[in-house]
Amino acid sequence: MPEILDEADGSQDALIVKVEGGGLQGWGECEASPLTSIANFICPKSHSAANPIKDSIINEKLDNIDDLKKIIHKVRQKSLMIAQTPHTFSGIEVALLDLLAKKESTPIYSLIGHSNSKPKIAYASVLFGKSSEETFDIGTELKNENFKAVKFGWQNFGLNLSKDQEQLHAAREALGSDIKLMIDVGAIWGTDIAEALKRNNIFKENQITWLEEPFYSDAYNEYSQLSKKSNLPLAGGESCHSIESAKNLIEYGKVKYIQIDAGIVGGILAGNEICKFAEQNDVQYVNHTFTSHLQLSASMQSYASSEFSIYAEYPMKLKSLAWDITENHIKKDEHGFINGDWSEVVIYNGTDSIDWRITIDGRIEYPTAFGTYELQEIITNSISLEALFSINNLVKSVLIV
Repeated sequence: MPEILDEADGSQDALIVKVEGGGLQGWGECEASPLTSIANFICPKSHSAANPIKDSIINEKLDNIDDLKKIIHKVRQKSLMIAQTPHTFSGIEVALLDLLAKKESTPIYSLIGHSNSKPKIAYASVLFGKSSEETFDIGTELKNENFKAVKFGWQNFGLNLSKDQEQLHAAREALGSDIKLMIDVGAIWGTDIAEALKRNNIFKENQITWLEEPFYSDAYNEYSQLSKKSNLPLAGGESCHSIESAKNLIEYGKVKYIQIDAGIVGGILAGNEICKFAEQNDVQYVNHTFTSHLQLSASMQSYASSEFSIYAEYPMKLKSLAWDITENHIKKDEHGFINGDWSEVVIYNGTDSIDWRITIDGRIEYPTAFGTYELQEIITNSISLEALFSINNLVKSVLIV
């Protein structure tokens, strides 16, 4: 976006990955800081476990899932000591899976072992209003759009008990008693269990379905203690950057909902493994998505056929950039469900004006276009990164912009 606001909205910028080969294209999106990830992709080697990601992808064979798993392992081993690696590689993994699925003419979820896609309850994901009155208006609007569940979050919720009570009451009053209400506090209490417990009564009075991210994602003890002391259903996991961190949050944090972002955790295959572990432990798997519908589709693949995990985060009020990136969008039906074929979202490929420039403090650092932009091309002076590998004797490319 022309201006990045200081608000918890990940749709203000985008990091898109394109993989090409054999006349096909695969697309992915990283839920990550663009410039940080670009550096992660091309940075000079520091030592044997701090290599640029591109060094683990160039000239690698990719004909099937097993080949992809080998690439995943190589990336993790060779870039282990660069903390950004999971964020950057997540979008690349999604793009590689997308390419393989198109090669096999099958949805990604089928490629990873799911027989079909089950309907999911689309819960509208929005920020709290800046006032309780604004929250009420947002809730009323979403109720009129026939959502069966709504999640409000962030906007400094959790800092003032009195204002929190007003916000919760406004949300519940707007939605009525039949619509599910989820609350996301964005780890605002850090590791402070006592501060979270101050709101236990108002959470229960307003019948919330879950409390999301009361603490940092690796505060397993705090999650567990809050679960025991409050008896609230807890959700978390969007910032989990590995299969192991998500499993720990389930096993030791005692969450009842594990919310995973394919653009952070390492990709769709990582989510698939986490989903299996979660459901074996009576924990529902939920996608995390607050960016484009390309990422929404990717994050839903990992639990497509599950009948146990029934919710799907459906971001509302996205910035225009996140909406315009794709030509088509995943729709909920009039009953509040995501149905049908949501497996393929088509990336925008037109010539209308989309500004892909990266600016810092108003200064254009990396201009990719002025006026119009073709996604297949990177214009002079832009950052363009290509990683080449072989698939069926064809040259492939990975492009991060």
